[in-house]
Amino acid sequence: MIAWLESLQTLAAGLLIVGGFVVSTLVAGYLVARFTPGDIRLAHNDRAGFILAVIGVVYAVLLAFVAIGTWERFNQAEARSYEESEALATVYRDAESFPDAAPLRAILRDYVRSVIDDEWPRMRRGQRGTASNALLEAADRYVRHLPVGSVAAQDVHGQMLSAMDTALADRETRLTIDFIGINSIMWVVLVAGAYITVAFTYLFGFERTVMQQLMIGGLSLTIGLVLFLVVGLDYPFRGSIAVGPDAFRDLLDYWKASP
Repeated sequence: MIAWLESLQTLAAGLLIVGGFVVSTLVAGYLVARFTPGDIRLAHNDRAGFILAVIGVVYAVLLAFVAIGTWERFNQAEARSYEESEALATVYRDAESFPDAAPLRAILRDYVRSVIDDEWPRMRRGQRGTASNALLEAADRYVRHLPVGSVAAQDVHGQMLSAMDTALADRETRLTIDFIGINSIMWVVLVAGAYITVAFTYLFGFERTVMQQLMIGGLSLTIGLVLFLVVGLDYPFRGSIAVGPDAFRDLLDYWKASP
């Protein structure tokens, strides 16, 4: 269900998640107000307010923790993409110090094209390819077997080895992040907690039903928006809100422009 929601366009997913939650809570609130005597609820407003405050704080902390976690993972995924491209740029640039570096540069260009054209579409579908990985491993082997004939070349070669290790680590982290999402049990807790929190507003008595509906609607809208944010950012490389291969496109454009 969550994977299906993440595959929708941003507007459609927002309307379905936020709108569905708001409408369902408003309908439930109206039915409670319609069939429950208002004087009974009015008599318990103080007690209901105290319990709602406790439940609201607990759920707010949980929701904030999850939202911040998904946002940090999204930023980490984007940062890793740029760090990987920067490491590849370092290897490509330092290869100029070696006479037989043309094949290495060709492998790096093929790898970046593979990431853009093959690997990234697979990541958006939750799949993992092997072609890009083979190219990067080939580049790593080539760097390790470069002939080093001087002290200056040794320094450059050491920097290239460090950059390749960084690229390999960033790539693995990027792919791992694409398969790490919120646990299904956590989703059950988030959704159930949202309805329980809003349901406590039904216990308040109002002289006019419209005021209760406004309070329920405002609370539901706020919770629904945060839940939509969590769904949108849960898998950083999937859905309509996703990290794109911009870092690799920029890198490839820079190499094309370079002599």
